[in-house]
Parts: sequence; C-alpha cells; structure tokens
Amino acid sequence: MGLFSSSDSTYLGIDIGDSSLKMVELSKKGKKIVLNNYGFSEDLGVANKLTSTDDVEYVAKLINKVKKDIGIGAANASVSLPSFSVFSSVINLYNVNKKNIAEHVNEEAKKVIPLPLEEMVLDWKVIPQEESGPNNPSSNTKIFLTGSPKKLIKKYINIFSTAKINLVSLETETFSLIRSLLGNDKSTVMIVDLGANSTDICVVKESIPYLNRSINVSGNTITEAISQKLGISPEKAAQLKFDLGVAAMGDNQTAVPQIIMNAVSPIINEIKYMIDLFENSNDEKVEKIILSGGGSVLVNLANYLENTLNVQVIIGNPWFRVSYPKELQPVLSEVGPRLSIAIGLAMRSIE
Repeated sequence: MGLFSSSDSTYLGIDIGDSSLKMVELSKKGKKIVLNNYGFSEDLGVANKLTSTDDVEYVAKLINKVKKDIGIGAANASVSLPSFSVFSSVINLYNVNKKNIAEHVNEEAKKVIPLPLEEMVLDWKVIPQEESGPNNPSSNTKIFLTGSPKKLIKKYINIFSTAKINLVSLETETFSLIRSLLGNDKSTVMIVDLGANSTDICVVKESIPYLNRSINVSGNTITEAISQKLGISPEKAAQLKFDLGVAAMGDNQTAVPQIIMNAVSPIINEIKYMIDLFENSNDEKVEKIILSGGGSVLVNLANYLENTLNVQVIIGNPWFRVSYPKELQPVLSEVGPRLSIAIGLAMRSIE
C-alpha cells in the first residue's frame, strides 16, 4: 500500500521475520512523526525462514519486491536483528576504574556469552542509577551488554548491499518494540511479542530489557492446533484464527476457545516464570504486560491473560506517536501489532 510519495527526509524501518517481511516509512514534519507508507509480504511459510536462510539473493529480491509493491522510494533503512540470535544481559561491575571500564566489560562478557568473543560484535552502555547512598553504593556499576554474531551482521550487510539499499543501522527487535510501544514510559513492564514462529518475552525496566526469552510456541502453533482439532487445512485454520481475532477486537464478552487456551498455555507458563524470576531478583513488580505481534489480536487473548495472571494486559498501540489520516484508523489498528518492530525501527532515525 502506498499512501504518499517518498523523499530524502523519510525514514524506513524493515523488520525481517522468520516467514514475513514488514516495512514502515515515516517522515518528520515539524514536531510530528507522520506515516508515509507501510506494507508486508504474504506469509512465506516455515520452509522459507528469512532469518536463517543463507540465500542472500532471495532475501534481497524479496525486500526490493515488497518495497516496489508498497511504493517506497527511500534508499536508507534501519533493520531488525532477531532477538533469538542476539545475546543480551545486565552485568554488574564492582569497584572498577571508569577509565578501564571497557576492559572489565570484556572480561565479564567472557563469562556470560556462550560463544568466543572473537566471533561476536559487542555493544554496551552504562545503566544510569540513582545517586550513591546507603542503599546504592557507588562501587556497583550496572552495564547493559549485547553481543551479535559477526556472521549474522555480515549476512545482513551483504543482503542490503545486494538490494542496493543503504543499511543505516541494525537493531535488536526488543529495542524497536520498546521505542514504538513504550516511548518515554519508564515503568517496569513485560512485552510479549507473539510472532509466526516464536514468541519473544522481555521484562523492561526504565527502557532497558532486563530479561529476555524466546520460545518456539507461536501463531503457527495455534494454527496447527486448530487444523488438527477441526480437521481442516492449515490455510483454512490460519484464516479462521485471524477471523476470530479480528471479530474479538474490542469485544470483552467473547470467550477464548479451548483450542487456543491449550495452545497458549506454554506461553502463560513462561510469562509466570519470568515475572517470578524478575520480581524475586529485583524486589519490584511488573506493572503491566503489553502484547504485540500478529498473535496478539487472537480472540480476547488480552483479557484471558489478564484474568489468568492477575496483571494488567493490553494490546500495544505502536501508532500512538504517529500521525495518519483518521480514515485509516480501522485498518491500522488491525495491522499495527504486526508492524510494531518496523515502526520502532523507522522511529530510530527520527529520534
């Protein structure tokens, strides 16, 4: 879908998922962030996992096809790195000399990153803390550490070089979600991104992801469960799942079908585990859960999770800081959860 013309002042976010490709193009007009274009590929199926394939030409051609079909002319893009491929951790450094902090970070990284450091690209930043006092000694420095495989980064560079698109930045999906769903909200929340082939769960405190987990229970898991239970094709099951989700949006009286309840139970168990782990380690509560991804609009799922977990659960709105024509609101509300990462990526260059 092409909404407006592209220009040099536009910002493009490209979310490369396992089985689909999403793009959002934004621009800055005064203090407003404005939607220019958006779109996504059709579901390519599990057999064509874009995040794991080594076929650079295939991915580059798909990117250019979607870009052309949407009508995007922007030549610069910020792109997502899959959360399950990037290691991240909050580490504590004690009694360190700030001048030699990089050396201390590398030494700690060897202890927590399971791969040799020479195979990784490390990035880190100091987490701001309250001024030192009796309950917060200055000897403790918290560091947010990320490690991305060099092989993965090289592949993405090759993909966009082949596609003749300027790769402005690579960013872990989690940070894109934080930007689009939280903005300046510094509260402690959990983001649950229900994708086609995996579900990424993250506890965020003051815009820093403190805990990250990725599990192989997803939208496709639910589709398979519906297909097997009702004896229908995966294609019909996927459409039924989508129709149920769209029909239930805004309807608080719709009950969650038992098939879906059973399919999402591993996700619920993982959410409970991560909340307990975080709250016991940090002595503070997760204030709410924000759902994202295509699976988030499933048949009253937010209310079901809220009642089961006894925590506020909402479907995230990645458009809340974006201006767009009012007549597009119904369709943007429907597709928004699928585009949260791409929206956050496009915002990266604006902010």
